[in-house]
Amino acid sequence: MTLKATEVFTPGSFPALTYVERSGDRLERSLRDAIDTPGQVVSLVGPSKSGKTVLVERVIGRESLITVTGARIGSPEDIWTRVLDWMGAPNTRGSAASTSGRVGIEAGASGSTGIPGLAKVSGDAKGNAEVAHEREKSTTFERAGLQQVVKDIANSDYVVLVDDFHYMPRSIQSEAAKSLKEAVRLGIKVCTASVRHRGDDLVRANPELRGRVRAIDIEYWNDQDLQKIAASGFSALDVTLDAATIQKLVLEAAGSPQLMQLLCLNACFFLNIRQKSSSASKISVGTEQLRAIFEQTSANTDFRSLVDVLDAGPKTRGTERMLYDFADGSRGDVYRAVLKAVASDPPRLSFSYEELLKRMRVVCKDAQPAGSSIVGTCHHISKLALEKFPNERAVDWDEQKQILDIPDPYLLFYLRWSGRLSEGE
Repeated sequence: MTLKATEVFTPGSFPALTYVERSGDRLERSLRDAIDTPGQVVSLVGPSKSGKTVLVERVIGRESLITVTGARIGSPEDIWTRVLDWMGAPNTRGSAASTSGRVGIEAGASGSTGIPGLAKVSGDAKGNAEVAHEREKSTTFERAGLQQVVKDIANSDYVVLVDDFHYMPRSIQSEAAKSLKEAVRLGIKVCTASVRHRGDDLVRANPELRGRVRAIDIEYWNDQDLQKIAASGFSALDVTLDAATIQKLVLEAAGSPQLMQLLCLNACFFLNIRQKSSSASKISVGTEQLRAIFEQTSANTDFRSLVDVLDAGPKTRGTERMLYDFADGSRGDVYRAVLKAVASDPPRLSFSYEELLKRMRVVCKDAQPAGSSIVGTCHHISKLALEKFPNERAVDWDEQKQILDIPDPYLLFYLRWSGRLSEGE
C-alpha cells in the first residue's frame, strides 16, 4: 500500500515516521530512568506544543500508556474512573454463592405446603418430613477506584499519564495530588504533564510531594531538530524540498514540533504531494506559494476570540484612543500597534521593551506610540488574556523585566498569517 502524506506528517498524533530524538538533551533516557524509579511522580514541564505527550508515548509505548486529561477531572476519583474506563472494567460485577440444607416441616390436612425456593410438598396425614433445598445468593460489587487499579496494574509496565494537570480545577488539585502520591506508593507508575508557568501546580497542591516528584523540563526545539522532521518526512515521500523552503518552515514553527508537522503537512496538500512519489522528485517553492501555505495553515490555529479581546483592549470611559497609520496601509490604536509589532518579522516568542520599540518603528508609518503607552498596553493585554482566557495563559508581561512573552507558538502564527490584524477597526 502506498505511503500517504498524512501517515508521515501527523500534527495531531504520534509521529511514527518523523519522530526525532532531540540532540544533546537525552530526554528519552531521563524519562525512562525517572519512570523506573519506584515511589515518585514524574512531572513533565514545558511550553505548549513542545512534544511532551509524544515523548511519553515514545518512551512508554502507546499500548502501555493510560492517558487521563486534566480538563475532564471533576474529582480525584475521576482519575481512577478514567483509568478503569481505559482498562474496560465494568461499572459493576456480580458473584453468586449457593447454600444447601434440609428443612423440617409438619404436614397436616390434605393439600400442599409451599416454601419459597423449595418444591411443594403434598400430604394428607400429619407427620414430620424433611425436604432438601438449595438457595443461590448473589452480590453486586461497584468499582473500587484506586484499590482496583492497584490490584490490576501495580508494579507492571503500565503508566498513568495525567496530561494537562494544570487544567484541573485548583480546588481539586490538592486531593488529586494526595491520590497520586498514594498511587505511586502502592506501585502505580504516574506521570503528569503541564505547561511551564503552571509546572509547580502538583507540588503546590501537596507540599508533601517534595522529594517525591522528578521534574523533567522540556524546552522549545532548536532549528536543527525541527529540520530533521522535514528532512525525514519528505525523504519518506521520496521528495526533496529546497533548503530555503525548509528553513522558512522551521522559522515559522517557532520551536514547536507540532506546528512543524502541521506546516509540512499543509505544504504537502498545497503542492499536491498526497502520497509517496513513484520516482524521486525535487521541488522548489516560491514566495507566493509559501504565503499560501502559511495562510492555509493559520486556519488550524484559530485564536480569533482571544485576539478580538486583545485588539479591542479594555473599555474606555469617554476618551477616544489615538489612531496610528501602519506601514501596510491600515490604521489602529496602540493595542493594534503592539499586536502588529509582535507579529512582525522575524517570528519570536519573547520581546524585550527595546525590541518592541524597534519593531514599532517598522510597523508604524509616521508617528508611533510613546514608550509609556506601550508598557501600559502590554500590561493590559496580559491582564485581559488572563481574565478572559485563564486556562490558556497566551500572553505574559513581566513588569519587572519589561518582557512580553507569547508562550503558545500557535498564537504567534495566527497573528502573523491569519490576516486578522489587517482587518478594519
